[in-house]
Amino acid sequence: MGRVGRAPYLAPWGSFSPTVVPPGVRPGRAVRGPVVGVGAIVPRDSGDGLEILLVRRRYPPFPGRWSLPGGHLEPGETILEAARRELLEETGVEAEPLGVAHIHELVAVGPGGLPEHYVIIDVLMRYLRGEPRGDSDAEEARFVPYREALRLPLTPGARVLLEMLPEILGSCTLKPIRTEALEEEPRAQE
Repeated sequence: MGRVGRAPYLAPWGSFSPTVVPPGVRPGRAVRGPVVGVGAIVPRDSGDGLEILLVRRRYPPFPGRWSLPGGHLEPGETILEAARRELLEETGVEAEPLGVAHIHELVAVGPGGLPEHYVIIDVLMRYLRGEPRGDSDAEEARFVPYREALRLPLTPGARVLLEMLPEILGSCTLKPIRTEALEEEPRAQE
C-alpha cells in the first residue's frame, strides 16, 4: 500500500467540537494522553438514501454504544493511512480517504477509573468495497440508514458528528456520495 499524502481539510467552516469531559473529571489531570485517534466517516448511497458505516464498541470507553470505526494513530503513519488501516481491520471495508472532516477531544474514564485524554481526527472516506463485519474491537459493524443511526445509542463524538454530517457533506469539495441522498426518503419495498 503506497503512502497517502497530506490530509486536506474538507470542511472550510472548521469542524471542531468542544472537549467532552465526564462529570467529576478535571481537564489537565488525565493519566494517559493525549492519544491521537482516527475515525472513518464512510457514507454510502444505498439507492434508498444515505447510509453511514458504524460499529458497536466492545470495550471502554462507551462499550455497547455505536461509533465510527477507528483507532489509534501508529508511529510514522499519516492520518489518512491510519483511517484506511483501522477501517479495514475493524470492519473489512475498503475506502479511499478524502481528507480531514472533523476533530474532537474526549477525556474519558479509563481502566481503574482513571481519566484518559484523546484527540480524535475524523476522516471522510469514499466507500470502495466490502461488506462490514465485526472484529475483536467491534461487536458488530454495519451500514445504517442515516435517520436510523441518529436514534441509536451513540458515543458522544459520533452523535455530534452525525448531527453535523449533512453540513460536512454539503460543504466539502470532494464528494463521497451524491448529496441528494441526504434528502431522499426511502423507497417503498416492492
